[in-house]
Amino acid sequence: MKLTDTKYVIICGVMLSVCIGIYARNVSVCGRVVDKYNGEPLIGACVYAAYTDKKDSLMAVADTVGLFTVSVPENKLLRFQYMGYKDTFALAKSNLLIELADGGEWKNPLWIVDSLIADVNYPDIWYQSPFGDVTLESLVCEAMPVLREYDIEKVDFIDSTICFGNILYTGLCRVDTKPTTVQVIVDGENRGIITERPGLFAGKDGAINYASNTLRIDSVIDAVALDREKILPTSCGKAKKMLVVTTDRHYPSVSRAGFKPYQYDNGDDYVSDGRYRIVDCDGKIGYATANNAVIISPRFAFGFPFKNGRAKVTDSGHLEEVKGSDGEYHYWVSDNWYWIDKMGNRLEIENETER
Repeated sequence: MKLTDTKYVIICGVMLSVCIGIYARNVSVCGRVVDKYNGEPLIGACVYAAYTDKKDSLMAVADTVGLFTVSVPENKLLRFQYMGYKDTFALAKSNLLIELADGGEWKNPLWIVDSLIADVNYPDIWYQSPFGDVTLESLVCEAMPVLREYDIEKVDFIDSTICFGNILYTGLCRVDTKPTTVQVIVDGENRGIITERPGLFAGKDGAINYASNTLRIDSVIDAVALDREKILPTSCGKAKKMLVVTTDRHYPSVSRAGFKPYQYDNGDDYVSDGRYRIVDCDGKIGYATANNAVIISPRFAFGFPFKNGRAKVTDSGHLEEVKGSDGEYHYWVSDNWYWIDKMGNRLEIENETER
């Protein structure tokens, strides 16, 4: 080999080493892991470096406000994991805001409420406290906000695989409720009081189906069943529950009202639990139905998507930067969060615990 060839090989080797060093350069990744639907930090969420040829390695654990910091090669694939939530993957960048969603319907049982199949999505029904302070009845009431424990006549939970209609379910939850008094309100007008089992209003579409098929109310675009004692301020009247029905004759469309969809994830907000977020010219947040009827006019400083019939909102607060994001990512901070139902009524959530 000639001397010039040897020099050429050495130079190529040096250049290759430099390129490999640049390619493998580590970056400090700071970020925050939160619940997608209420923005609460997921304390203890695990951050892994993901591999295809070997076991993923744990890099960090989110702290008490959901923050984490890892040092990994740029564009390294990271996996975020939290018990009861879907794993989420993201490429390592200088900053990240990770929103985890719950485990989804694969963990949800088949719900039979008052002898009808109800479209309840509440995988937390599997949660059992080792201290015995969370009862099966309280979990059912958490899944269906219209219910209170005294409404439940009987509840059975079977934790085993069940085949129904050629679909496999991971369990069965059967609930029977007691008749109670229900005040029916249609487009803000009191239509009187009926006696009915509140379980018939359970589920995402239960109240809508009942209003349309049993009460035969025309042009129903939404309905929600409420427990009156959970509404603030304390309501008066003889009825224990309320069935609030909305028809397409009462509420304006988003475009006609001059509002716009809230911008989220590089586009218009997604429909979640029958609602998506809208904003006015001042940036206030409200909510509309999937067919673009304005149900809750913009009035909140910040508001999260609906889930299980309620959303977390606030009238005041400020944006705070995700640590290390150089102003690219922010999250909402407020000392005055509260919950609303799908018609905008403020709710009192008793014994609310973040699990």
